[in-house]
Amino acid sequence: MKTVRKPHVVMSARRPTEVSGPFVCGWSAVGDCAVVRVAGTIDLVTAPTFQTELHRVITTKLPRLVIDLRRITAMEDAGIEVLTGAHQLAKEHGGWLRLAGGRSWLTDLIRTAGRFDHYPALADALPSYRPALAGGATSRP
Repeated sequence: MKTVRKPHVVMSARRPTEVSGPFVCGWSAVGDCAVVRVAGTIDLVTAPTFQTELHRVITTKLPRLVIDLRRITAMEDAGIEVLTGAHQLAKEHGGWLRLAGGRSWLTDLIRTAGRFDHYPALADALPSYRPALAGGATSRP
């Protein structure tokens, strides 16, 4: 019988070095925004954990988020719904949500959703490197 690990959140200033389950999420402050690093699969099982963590970061830490998607291995519609809700919540709290990186299939999925600012690299999405209204985003909300 295969053991199924529950999704969990890693809270540290450093990016998780290993994915110990189907989903790992951690965040750190970079300037006046939070960088949320996500790894693994975002599906119906892991989406509630992802949603809870984004809500917590937006409402209790920083409402300006850059979500690093470079280590996402799969994302279902539930993941897009979580990102959409987090985007709206960030705006309600005077912030914003930007997506950075990701494999070509994920970039295509995000572009198809058409709701997010997506940057090719993490550094491009950070305000200290590029102002919010500068060119470079592949899609706009």
